[in-house]
Amino acid sequence: MLYYMIMAGGIGSRMNSPELPKQYLKIDDEPIIVKTIRNFEDFGSFTAGVVCCPIDWIEYTKAMLLEYGISSDSISVISGGKNRNCSVKNGCRFLSENYNITENDVILTHDAVRPFINSRIIKENVSAVNEFGAANTVMPVYDSIIRSTDSEYLNECVKRDDIYRVQTPQSFRLKELEFVINSLTDEELESYTDVASIFHNKGYNVRLVKGSDNNIKITTPFDLAVAQAIIANSN
Repeated sequence: MLYYMIMAGGIGSRMNSPELPKQYLKIDDEPIIVKTIRNFEDFGSFTAGVVCCPIDWIEYTKAMLLEYGISSDSISVISGGKNRNCSVKNGCRFLSENYNITENDVILTHDAVRPFINSRIIKENVSAVNEFGAANTVMPVYDSIIRSTDSEYLNECVKRDDIYRVQTPQSFRLKELEFVINSLTDEELESYTDVASIFHNKGYNVRLVKGSDNNIKITTPFDLAVAQAIIANSN
């Protein structure tokens, strides 16, 4: 079976939107998170999805999904955790408690504020997990890269051929994801910024899947303007 988990725990601090978390802002007259979820629902092969959001926004999210015609039969809204990894942990526990999870079941974890994921990326993530066990969506880096240890002087020029920008989905066998995330200490849950890095550091192979220039993460007002441009160019 195939599942997806939408990470919607952000509060919008970099968006300068204190009253409405960024995932609920609208682009093209529809909330960002709704556009994101539609791409998974329209793919058509998922057994179920789970949205991990701030506890105070659960009822708002449920009502919003109904308002925009997304069936509550196929997607559940639950409380996230104090950080991304805790939210993943909560999502895995919910799915294991409510579905008959098997060793071969696959889950895609995806940012709520990446609304331009496409079916090609989804399909290649699923294929990569089935063949290699885990997948990380990435894009090459085109700018020159340097390292500075003091934010004032150049310390090192980094070879960009070996550097990639991480996008989502990050995808796994669901039982393995649950096992790995449950094995972490509180310190590890706090320190890791993404689950693919956890898998790598725990000795798992993570297959790279090419993302898309359009698969942007909307976190700032500039990103919001870029998203509107993407929509305008696609019409």
